[in-house]
Amino acid sequence: MDPPPYESVLQDHGTNNFFAPATVSKEFEIEVTDPVKQGDGVAAYVSYKVRTKTTHPSYAAPFNEVIRRFRDFAWLHDKLVEKNKGVIVPPLPEKSAVQKYQMSTDFIDQRRRALQVFVNRVASHPVLKDSRELNTFLQANEEAWMLEIAKWQAETSAQHRPVNTAAQWLKSLQHSAQSLVSGRAEEIQEDSEYIKIRDYVNSLEGHLNEAHRQAGRLLRKEADLGSALSEFATAAEALGKQDEVGPMRSAFGCLFSRAGEVAALSKARSEALVNEFAAPLKEAARTIKSVQAAMGDRAAALTAYSQAKSDLDSKKVRLAKLRGTPGLKEDKIAETERDVNEADQRLRNAKLGYETIRDTMREELNRFQKERAAELSALLRDFALAQATYTAAQAKAWGELLADLQNVPQQAAAAEAQ
Repeated sequence: MDPPPYESVLQDHGTNNFFAPATVSKEFEIEVTDPVKQGDGVAAYVSYKVRTKTTHPSYAAPFNEVIRRFRDFAWLHDKLVEKNKGVIVPPLPEKSAVQKYQMSTDFIDQRRRALQVFVNRVASHPVLKDSRELNTFLQANEEAWMLEIAKWQAETSAQHRPVNTAAQWLKSLQHSAQSLVSGRAEEIQEDSEYIKIRDYVNSLEGHLNEAHRQAGRLLRKEADLGSALSEFATAAEALGKQDEVGPMRSAFGCLFSRAGEVAALSKARSEALVNEFAAPLKEAARTIKSVQAAMGDRAAALTAYSQAKSDLDSKKVRLAKLRGTPGLKEDKIAETERDVNEADQRLRNAKLGYETIRDTMREELNRFQKERAAELSALLRDFALAQATYTAAQAKAWGELLADLQNVPQQAAAAEAQ
């Protein structure tokens, strides 16, 4: 089944209708609403109400409401990434220190919309919708939730210690050096079809980012046009008032009225472009980052698999040499045999880990490609329809101005006859 368009994920479509008919998931309808700024300066944050209606059997009640902030959505995202290797976890909106400090109304509303898209996409994902993490995020009371956050922050702090990163880097470097010394290249390689998809995804990222950049230019030009028309209308009105009565005053009065209508149309269109066109393109670009993160999981699993194989091979060579050494104690050979057996088990585990991620990604990439094609096609269709409607409304307003101006002489003549 093709996924619904981006705006259906928002559910409210710019209205106060919480549970709109068009929803992403049959089991979940989730609204992120009522943003409230808390605190001041760099410590300020926005809290949101997260309202859930669900028929999922693991939830205690069909309706629930909790208070969450951006950090809490980040918890959900990071936990899902951690627990679901190879799964394309929907992306969060980016952090912006400057916009956070300013806390403009537009920024808060755009982030609210993006967070609502994020949590609804998680709830519509065939794997993530059943996760304990989503269940906790949508249901946990304040006390239980704060315990989860405190635990997560402690874990995150420990994971980001420099020694861990350095150790991983040294391990990788050691493996590469062993391969160079032995003269062997990596024996485990990705299949060619996957490499094609990986290259396609990397290329797609640049194109989506450029499309989003150009969409930003388009909405700014539309906003500028609206402002210019509004200022022009005001100037036309002032010019017409130079005559207290007469056709000139009437004509410029008509121009003021119709140009004001077109200015209002341009302003409304530029605002609509933000949510209906630029935001979906931005989210599509962010999703590419999520795909790349899943590909990173696969690459790391392949490296671990390759390292485990190389390690087993080197231990087997060492065992063969020991067995061929006359007079060597049996306990030394037995110890090396245990090392070989342990390395063999690590290889089996690494192989299973890689194959699990590989199989998961096969389903994930198929789903991603189908959804991307359907959503971008729907986005362009809706954009073209909205532009046509907007252009027709503009043409109607200018056409009415033309009719108004054609009637000015007759109206002036009638006024003089009286």
